[in-house]
Parts: sequence; C-alpha cells; structure tokens
Amino acid sequence: MTNLIHALNNKKFRYGAFSTLTAIVVLAVLIIVNLIFSSLNLSYDVSKNKAYSISQYSIDIIKKVQDPIHIYVFTKPGSENPDFKDIILDYTKYNSNIQVAVKDPNLYPQLVEKFKSDPSQAVSSNSVVVENGKTNKFKLIDAGQMITIGFDQQTYKEYVQSIDVEPQITNAIENVTSDKTYIIYSITGNGELSLPEKLTDAIKLANYDRKDINLLTEDVPKEANLIFVTTPAKDWTSNMVNKVKTFLQNGGRAVFALNFTTSAFPNLMSVVGAYGVSVDNKVIIEPNTNHSLPNQPTVLLPNLEANEITQNLADKQYKVLLPVATGIKQNDIKRNSLKVTPLLTSSAKSYAKNSSAQSVEKANDYMSGPFNLAVMITDFTNTKSYLETKLVVIGTDTLISPESNSVSGGTNYNFLVNSINWTQGKESGSYIPPKAPNAATQLQLSGAQAVIITLVTVIVIPLIILVTGIVVWAKRRNS
Repeated sequence: MTNLIHALNNKKFRYGAFSTLTAIVVLAVLIIVNLIFSSLNLSYDVSKNKAYSISQYSIDIIKKVQDPIHIYVFTKPGSENPDFKDIILDYTKYNSNIQVAVKDPNLYPQLVEKFKSDPSQAVSSNSVVVENGKTNKFKLIDAGQMITIGFDQQTYKEYVQSIDVEPQITNAIENVTSDKTYIIYSITGNGELSLPEKLTDAIKLANYDRKDINLLTEDVPKEANLIFVTTPAKDWTSNMVNKVKTFLQNGGRAVFALNFTTSAFPNLMSVVGAYGVSVDNKVIIEPNTNHSLPNQPTVLLPNLEANEITQNLADKQYKVLLPVATGIKQNDIKRNSLKVTPLLTSSAKSYAKNSSAQSVEKANDYMSGPFNLAVMITDFTNTKSYLETKLVVIGTDTLISPESNSVSGGTNYNFLVNSINWTQGKESGSYIPPKAPNAATQLQLSGAQAVIITLVTVIVIPLIILVTGIVVWAKRRNS
C-alpha cells in the first residue's frame, strides 16, 4: 500500500496522468465539436464564381414558398452529375418545404411516366422534375437543358460553356407555385428581326412564355402581357398601327428595339411618337474609350442611369453593349401624363453622324452628346378604369443578337429581361445568368517559391519539432 501511495505521489506519475487526462479531454471535445458541425451540415462555396451555390434572388424566392416542393433527380443513386448535385441540394438549406430525392428510373418507371408529356418521350439520366405537392403542378427539366455546350472552332471539340441548373430550377419553382402565366408576343409580318433562340431561352427562364404574332393577319391577343417590337424591313400598315395603338391605350406594355432606319417609317414612328419620343436617323459615335470597344467607336458601352431597370446592373458594374445605336429624342410637345426617363446614355464626348457618312471623324455640323440611347416611358389614362401604359424604347436592335450578348458577358439579355420585368411590375434581377463551369486551374510556382516551400517543409518544420522535443525532455529530466 505504501509503495502504491508513493507511486501515486510521484511527480512523473502525476505528470503522465495529467497529460493522459488532458489528451482524453481534448479528444472528447474534438469528437463533440465534429459531431455538432456535421449535424449542422455547414459548408461554404469558395469557388470564384460561386459555382456550387444559388444566388440571393433564388434564396428570396425559396423562402416565400409555402407549398411542399418535391425535386426528383432521375438517375441511379451515386451517379448524380457532380455539376448539378451541390446546386440542387443547396435549395433544401433555405426552406424545409423543399425536398430532394434521387430516383432510379429503372426502379420507379411509374413515377417517370407520370411526368412525361408524351408517352414516347425519353427521360435522360440526371433529368429533374420540380413538383408542387399541393397542386400536383410540375415541370420536367431535361438534363440537356441544364448545361450549355459550346464548340471550339480551333480545336473542333465541344466544351461546357455554362451550367444552367440554378436558372432552370428556380424558374421551375416559380412556375409550379404561380397562378399567373405571363405571355410575350413578338411582332412579325413585315420582316421584323426575329428574337434569337438564346434570348427566348433567357425570357423563358424569367418565367415568361413567348409567342409570335403576325399583325398583318391577327390582332394583339387579350392575353398578351407585352409585345416585343424589332426593326421591320418596311413600314407598318395603318391597320397594324391601329392594332398596336389600341393595345397600348388599354394599358398595354411594350419593348421597342429599333435602329436608325425606322426613322424613315412614319407609321411605325407614329406609335412611339404618341408616347413622346422618336428614333433619330443618325448613328452615335463614341470617342471616349471608356464608353466604347477599343477601335470601335460605333460599338457603345453606355452609362447606366440609376433606375429600377439598371440599378442591379450598375451595382455590379456591368456594361450593356450597343452596336450601331441611334439616339432616342424626346418630342417638344407631349401629354402631361407622360413620363420619359433615360435608361442608357452616351458620354458628353459623343456625337451623331449621318448613317451614310464614310468617316467617323467629327465634322462641324455634327450634333454633340450626350444622347439618350434607351428610355423608359409611363403613361396614365383616366378612363372608367385607371390604366397605366409602360414602354421601353431602345435605339438599336443589334443588342438582341447572341454575339452582342456574349461580348457583354450576358448583360444585354439581363438588361432586356429587367426591362420586361419592369413593365410587368416584377422585381428586376429575376433573370439568373448561367454559371461558367468552375474549371480547376493548375497551381503555378516560381523556382524561388518552390525552394522556399521545400526548405520550410523538409528542414525548418522538422528542426522546430526536434528542438521543442529536446527542450521538453530536458525539463522533464531535471524535474
């Protein structure tokens, strides 16, 4: 017993016991902390473009959802597309009403058939269905719609241009939880510039349907929420003008994207003229290199004036690209009910030249800027019911081309969707641009950096550990 008591009172034993107890406590704390953080499912997206998380706009939409939303991913469990998986799971973090389930189509054939619009339709692997569990309204998103494939002209190989998961899923959630369908009609019949497929896709991702209408043979449907007008090959007929004027006078909404040639079309000009503006017949030259592409003074990067349409673009310092634009002039005489607000403007150094002029050099008779390149217009009509007409008029139609949108980094389509949203009283920013793939980049080190890292890891750190060990050993030996 005496030996046992003596052993327990020994400094080395007490020190060893304390060290062991400390190690056990630290280990227990680490295990508890790890369990707590694992249960919280905390993660942080450190990718440069936030490729694995959803935007604040999507989060705001999700938080408002009250109906149970089921997101089905049709693939064999464990075979989920890694570019899709994390983004889709991110939706469940912000609303417990949203649930994600991976379903093997071979094991759940009846579920797959339920969501087919056509019995012969094939549901590809990693396709997604978003279903409202309360109303049973659903939207099927094919896997091919959630990724955009580009073609490299130099290597002749396909590559992933963008990941479109978030805009597709958020649009589907809005679609299955909304009672209203918004329909945009593109005007055709006189050789108007057709809306590109990629712009149509962007419009649909903002939860709009898009259809064409030939004004030569049809009236503007009552269901139309907006008409989209581009430059025609020839002037409108008086019948077409009357149809559009009737639509607008009854609280209609419209976007006009018109180039300088429309100034020669008096019938079409009478429509926008009724709302206090006209399209100029000149081309704007921008010598200010901060507001045009290098060596291309007719390809403008205009100022974004502060308003509901441009604010979220200006906050991010985005630039709209306007090739071969003309000015939007305000009429000297207009109704008191009209309000015309600039959206895009050129710099004070800009000037307008005749479209036929061969040189872009400024002549003495050229009109100097700044010029309005796009405007937003509201008009109030006091009839039996209070009606509000909203228009956006843009001094070029080339901003709708996929090439212009690509050079602008997607800002052109963002601006157009914001314009449409404003006419409908919807929040600007509801267009969610696709994400560029988060390609891994190789770490590049200089020779000096490599030598330093080698010295630190191979010599310095082991030396510090050795010295520390010797000091601790010496102290214990002397105690």
